[in-house]
Amino acid sequence: MALFAASDTGIFAQAQAVKLHYSGKGGYSLVERTNLRRYVNGKYVGLTSREVRSFVSPSEPPLMRFKAKGSVYENDQWYDGSFYVMEETLRNSQAAGAGIHEAVQSVFHISKNGQLTMYKDNGYPSFRSFPAYTADKVNVGESWKAVAERSVDPLNKGIFTKIPMQVLYTFSGAETYRGQAVYRIKAIWQTYYDAQNRDFGGDSSLQKARGGHKADIIVLQETGEPILTIDNVDETFFWIDGTQVNFKGTITLFTEFLPAFDSQRIMAALNRVATVKNGKNGMDKNFSGTEKSVSVGTVAGSGKLAVPDKKLSAEKSEKVASAGKTEKSLSKTGLSAEKIDDVLPKNNIVAEEVSAGIRLSIRDIKFAPDSAQILSGESKRLDEIAEVLKMAPNAQFLVEGHTASVGKPAGEQKLSEQRACKIAEELKARGVKAGTFICRGFGGTKPVASNETDEGRAQNRRVEITILK
Repeated sequence: MALFAASDTGIFAQAQAVKLHYSGKGGYSLVERTNLRRYVNGKYVGLTSREVRSFVSPSEPPLMRFKAKGSVYENDQWYDGSFYVMEETLRNSQAAGAGIHEAVQSVFHISKNGQLTMYKDNGYPSFRSFPAYTADKVNVGESWKAVAERSVDPLNKGIFTKIPMQVLYTFSGAETYRGQAVYRIKAIWQTYYDAQNRDFGGDSSLQKARGGHKADIIVLQETGEPILTIDNVDETFFWIDGTQVNFKGTITLFTEFLPAFDSQRIMAALNRVATVKNGKNGMDKNFSGTEKSVSVGTVAGSGKLAVPDKKLSAEKSEKVASAGKTEKSLSKTGLSAEKIDDVLPKNNIVAEEVSAGIRLSIRDIKFAPDSAQILSGESKRLDEIAEVLKMAPNAQFLVEGHTASVGKPAGEQKLSEQRACKIAEELKARGVKAGTFICRGFGGTKPVASNETDEGRAQNRRVEITILK
């Protein structure tokens, strides 16, 4: 049975050896679709269908030493991904209908040979360092071996276990797929997990796993980026209580690239309603604002925070707490604060071009205390932002919520997520026609100003919107 329809592909002879390499730089959308027959203790219990969607954007390394000359990661491409499970999202029909999805973040980097290394791991992407490429040129029919990894959660516990993969790849040659020049690669590997290669951060009750995989992979000739993978699966997981679960079927991975938009036109429009940064550091020369001394805050949770009265709510505490930290605290957490120029932004909005696209940072948003309810005074700013976003009608928008840090990380995290979704809903109501809003929150972990002052905490209470490219 053919893997692709005849109209999709055109196969032609491979005249000479080729060098496979990964040189992807832009953002992309990744869909992982699972259709597996499930057997529990030998009895068929039904079909498991699941779809994980993500938007992955190029990003800067979280620590500059990763880009330092001589670093083993010097030439790696870094990515920031937002992942969400469609079957879970669809439970909230109202949000799904509006194209608004709550997502989890994963940060990783990829080397030229396709080796993927996780920096912030929330279980996704499921396949890591797959495919990986040999350093040698290959002819049709030649094979190579490489190590990869798969992140699995067979019982949907929310506990991901990393399973090593020893993959045998075979180069099948060049062809065209939907008008694109591609290479086809076949891959085969065995599922082998037990006490000898246990993931101590994974599901401690998972005793072993056995099985096999055969996959067809289509990668772009120019960049080595995989755009379609079909994995035929037959594997069994064994738990210490005697439970055995077998899966048979397919896992399909699709990659699509985000539509382009006119960034110059959008930045020109933003210059009328926001302070626009030139490049990554400097403010626009035409900015007319009030100079204000702003020191850089850091991440919550270092243990040095003077926690306010426990009777105070997270939002009310934001207004009175002192939550400054040190750069040393930052380095321990692996997070870094974004420095802000010593100016008060126009309209309290900062716009800039970043690796992922165009980012708008809406500072000091007026919410009701301990709530995602937006006060009426914010309507004008939201109207102006919506008009700009409509200039990218086919774009995807990443909406990220942030709070001031007041020593209540759990409450701050939840509140930041709720507020990000609320802003997305407000923009949708104003006619922003995006196929998908991806929402996530960071609580008080990414300050742009000091948490020691009212002014600094106001700047940290913000929502950032990125037009993804």
